[in-house]
Amino acid sequence: MHTIKACLFAAAIAMSGTVIAKLPAPTPEEQAATEARKAKEKEQLEQEKAALERAQDRIAARYRNAGGAPTAGGGRASDENMPRTTSELPAGVGPKPDRPPSGEAHSAPAK
Repeated sequence: MHTIKACLFAAAIAMSGTVIAKLPAPTPEEQAATEARKAKEKEQLEQEKAALERAQDRIAARYRNAGGAPTAGGGRASDENMPRTTSELPAGVGPKPDRPPSGEAHSAPAK
């Protein structure tokens, strides 16, 4: 059984080398077609890149016009939804006297 696998492996290696070695060189027409295809792909890539940049500029301008970005002079964020101090927690966070903490908060560390 081992010798059969070894023979099949050796035959596969020998055949792969002969197939690669017998590939013909590309003709001048094939080389010209390949160069033309590469040039066309490069041109299409440049067009797509320019379209992407235009779309990004348009979206950035819309964002700036909507008041989303700070101005060049440095805008100030609205204090409307901010806590008065940094130590003040938003409502509904932390332990409450009417609701005891969960048992998981006081459990022993896992072994």
